[in-house]
Amino acid sequence: MNHDNISKVTQYWNQVAHDFDAIYTGQKSRVGQLLDQWLRSDMYQRFDWTIQKSGNIKDATVCDIGCGSGRFVIALAKKGASQVTGIDVAPEMLKLASELVAKEGLPDVCKFICTDVLDWKTPEQFDLTLAIGVWDYIADPVPRLRVIRNLTRQKFLSTWPCLWTWRMPIRKLRLSLLGCPVYFYQLAEIRRYYEEAGFRVDSCEVIGKLFCVEARPV
Repeated sequence: MNHDNISKVTQYWNQVAHDFDAIYTGQKSRVGQLLDQWLRSDMYQRFDWTIQKSGNIKDATVCDIGCGSGRFVIALAKKGASQVTGIDVAPEMLKLASELVAKEGLPDVCKFICTDVLDWKTPEQFDLTLAIGVWDYIADPVPRLRVIRNLTRQKFLSTWPCLWTWRMPIRKLRLSLLGCPVYFYQLAEIRRYYEEAGFRVDSCEVIGKLFCVEARPV
């Protein structure tokens, strides 16, 4: 989400908001469901990883950066967080998220802000921060990681798409044709980004085609 690309990223996610959320709801044709299970299995796995790694969040505050349609927000609110804040650049995604929160009866626990985290001016800090499926669209992660470092009181969970997988060129071509930038990473550079931003990496797991990283501010 380099500022040079933010309008392209926003436009793309506004266009695909409903189709993307259907990956979680399963409201697709049988063929679509099978393709998701094959090509996007790590999306379901990263969800499970995030919920498991979040640990005991009873009465904790959470910020989901790039919250999309709010699936993680709802899950963490139901897990016991006292307040979950979701931020995203795409208004259509946040519309879906707000509808989901209303449906689940959690408007007092969940709130949403339409902004790029780099532009978010807030004195708040959160016990847990997330950036799941965010770095895929960011050319230079360090400035946003530094902002997230200032937002994070205890734990930061994030996922990064791996460089040099069989899926990488397919995804890059598909998103390029749709006008959306996409980026891929090696573990050594991810570790360097965290160090530059003031985080300590506690663990890194490879799940499907993703690096799943747990970190803490230092």
